[in-house]
Amino acid sequence: MISSDNKQKYLKWLSKAGNAAIIIVTALLAGFIAYIMVCSARGKAVDCFGRCVLKVVTGSMEPSLHTGDYIYVKKTDAADLKVGDIISFYSEEDDVRGKIVTHRIAEINSDGTFTTKGDANKTADVKHVRADQLVGKYTAKARFFKWLNSFGDRRKLLMIFVIIPMTLIALYEVKTIAKIKLEDRVPEPMSDEEKEKLIREAIDREKARLAEEHYEPGIEVEAVESGKDNEEENG
Repeated sequence: MISSDNKQKYLKWLSKAGNAAIIIVTALLAGFIAYIMVCSARGKAVDCFGRCVLKVVTGSMEPSLHTGDYIYVKKTDAADLKVGDIISFYSEEDDVRGKIVTHRIAEINSDGTFTTKGDANKTADVKHVRADQLVGKYTAKARFFKWLNSFGDRRKLLMIFVIIPMTLIALYEVKTIAKIKLEDRVPEPMSDEEKEKLIREAIDREKARLAEEHYEPGIEVEAVESGKDNEEENG
């Protein structure tokens, strides 16, 4: 059986370990999200388990995609793409060479390349897109990243990455302390050996008390009997 002191030490250690784990995970997650947002804003794809997040920086895909939108792009085999799919690719157009562009497939050519066109553009892109240029296929809007991007103010960023995590950690700490105090109030069931020990200690204390009072068994009884004899003689 674990003693109360050891149990309390273990719970405190567990609480500290949990708090440290929360801080580490929160810091890593915040850093990773910040890294993704910076790379997306610079037009770089960060591959994470076959997916990446990209930021739309022009209005060429209006109204399907708006400037400032963040999108999820999934790595896809070129053979699985079809006309109408929206794809992200490294462009070879003169004005945006080397940058990631997200346009819709307008035609699949006989050589396996793709003719692409922005929904808001009047004409198709001049350069055809090869399979080796592909980043992936658009799957959905990343609304969470757009929401984060709306917090451009330093004070708002401070609230997201510092104040909110610290508040959550503080709440977790309060909950842990309350749990420890509650467990301390509940007495642990005693074993038979502990009960017998307490009884022996109580008996020993009583004997010691009686010894200090010079109590001798029988004296009080004799005094009572002699008192009765005197009453009978007087009567």
